[in-house]
Amino acid sequence: MEPIARQALATGGDPGALARALADRLAGPDLRIAFVFADHRLDAAPFAEIQRALAAPVVGCSTVGVLGPGSSSGVSLGPSGGAPSAVALGLYGDWLRVGVGVASKLSNGALARSREAVHQAAAQLGTTVDALEPGRHVALSLFDGLGSHAEAFCIGSAAAAPKIRCLGGGASAELELDDRRSYVWANGVAQLDAGVVIVLDSDQPFHAVTSSHLVATDQKTVVTAATGRAISELDGRPAATRLRQLIAGLGDELNEAQPTHAFARYIDGVPYVRSLFRIAGERLILASAVEPGHVLRVMRPGDLVRTTQRDLATAAERVGGTMAAFLAFSCLARHTEAACRAGERELATTYAAYPMIGFHTVSEQSGMLLVNHTLTGLAIGALKS
Repeated sequence: MEPIARQALATGGDPGALARALADRLAGPDLRIAFVFADHRLDAAPFAEIQRALAAPVVGCSTVGVLGPGSSSGVSLGPSGGAPSAVALGLYGDWLRVGVGVASKLSNGALARSREAVHQAAAQLGTTVDALEPGRHVALSLFDGLGSHAEAFCIGSAAAAPKIRCLGGGASAELELDDRRSYVWANGVAQLDAGVVIVLDSDQPFHAVTSSHLVATDQKTVVTAATGRAISELDGRPAATRLRQLIAGLGDELNEAQPTHAFARYIDGVPYVRSLFRIAGERLILASAVEPGHVLRVMRPGDLVRTTQRDLATAAERVGGTMAAFLAFSCLARHTEAACRAGERELATTYAAYPMIGFHTVSEQSGMLLVNHTLTGLAIGALKS
């Protein structure tokens, strides 16, 4: 029996050669879709152009680190992490049908453009968004994680098909680079300021995962001055000084070099997590934007490894006990925290226990929520013999 999923990894400095190696590994008469994720240091165009070599849609994005076989399954492969890599997941067989929609120029109307992308994907399946069924359809998203419109993209795409799960991840690059750019690709073209929605119609069991280990505290604060991802004041005081006071009130200490505490804005009891990426003087640099007036709760790290083990084991059980594939969108903040707390090897082992392909995100989509510090992903069950 032919496998319904195939993984591939290529490492080196020549993006054209890496793309050809992935295309050769993925080629097959029953290929239905290929997901391709490549290091942001590599030219994105050759990976988008894999579409020309395969008789199926190819979608993907750029990233600071890939997840997959031989990629250290959880180690960030950034500028100091060795040769850049690319990974791919191919899905094969008549059990799957695929629709792809593209939302270009998100800065010119992300809500409307992401909704239209979902409608495009449903139309390719020969149906409408109203007819999508939660038991057999799921929407996956890839989007520009460094732009200011990621949250609107998540809201628009999930609202377009409210009956089914929608999850995904934001393309990433080194956040401190002046020329950082995050590409997504579909239809043979790599784009900035864009998003892609993939709707899967599956006869195989699947389970959508959202795994977050952060623990809410009773410490709250109000953003009184902020621009984009940078907070300069909390509660009318210099932001870094105030955060140190809040964390000291928990009996904790703020890790200045690699913060592991985070924030969350609660809406209807649901946390919108914002990772604390860096402290720059009195400014707090987050992975995603916040606005003045937002009330934030301080979050402390829980047990990253055990929470992840539990949620992945539950996913395997939900799809029949064995996964054929796990498509993973894993926040960079999780891996930074694991390294800081000497848990990197344990997290890598946890990921490697499953047939995982994916990438390090700067932010994640879970329904209408744009979050950080989270693993989202899709588990697909194996064929029964």
